[in-house]
Amino acid sequence: MDSGNSASRRPVVLLHGFAQHPDSWNEVADKLLACGFEAVAVDLSRLALQLARKGEPEGGSVSLQEDDRSTDPFDAACRHVAHVVRSVFERTGAAPVLVGYSLGGRIALGTALRDESLPLAGLVLESAGLGPADQAQRETLRQRNAAWAQRVRSEGVETFMEWWATLPLFATQASLPAPIREALRAGRANNDPEGVALQLEGWGQHAQAGKSTALAFLAHAAKRFPIMYLAGALDAKYAALAEEVSVAAPDAQVCVVPDVGHNIHLEAPSAYVEELKKVLA
Repeated sequence: MDSGNSASRRPVVLLHGFAQHPDSWNEVADKLLACGFEAVAVDLSRLALQLARKGEPEGGSVSLQEDDRSTDPFDAACRHVAHVVRSVFERTGAAPVLVGYSLGGRIALGTALRDESLPLAGLVLESAGLGPADQAQRETLRQRNAAWAQRVRSEGVETFMEWWATLPLFATQASLPAPIREALRAGRANNDPEGVALQLEGWGQHAQAGKSTALAFLAHAAKRFPIMYLAGALDAKYAALAEEVSVAAPDAQVCVVPDVGHNIHLEAPSAYVEELKKVLA
């Protein structure tokens, strides 16, 4: 699939987390570029806003595929990412590695799971949910995410994001340098409420395939191309998911990064890139 391209020229498609933007990958992208790789960061927040507005055009917006307008939001996101992957492949002649963090990891997993013909050289999931264990959990997650979406609409994005930052999941980020924390806060606040609401209602874990389906896919896919699951050692929930992946998909690479929490590429970008290079190579 690589048309003779060397691994050092491998493109990487990056999917950011909830209420983030492509610039949240800047440090990782710079480090990848310095190593000879190309990084393409997808703007999922802009895509969510466009989907929330039913695909109405706006200046500089992402381009939706025609069939995305008639599908549910999670399918639409996966179709859009698949289109980006194929576009990168056609432009470079090299199958890209698809990397997703948290919400972006859910979409990366869903994209690969839905289309096994996708030209991928690897799949990296960072702190990514694998889907609900059963229908009862799916409904619980759906109701929780719907309630959060309503909070965004009623309270506004900035107030909601101030609360969001206090979740135990992000406790380790309190020790980051002040400029990084401020950039993170500003990025979260720089969202349209309907775009954020769609991310919660349409792209939450309740919208994924079930966990058993995801684990079975990872076990199968890891025999075809490199799969890596990354979690922070201080993020107990996702470190436990990493252990589930290691058991269910023994051919996958599983890495629990010490001394970091949920957002590994923010808290330890150099260590993160070193792990990515194991897949890129």
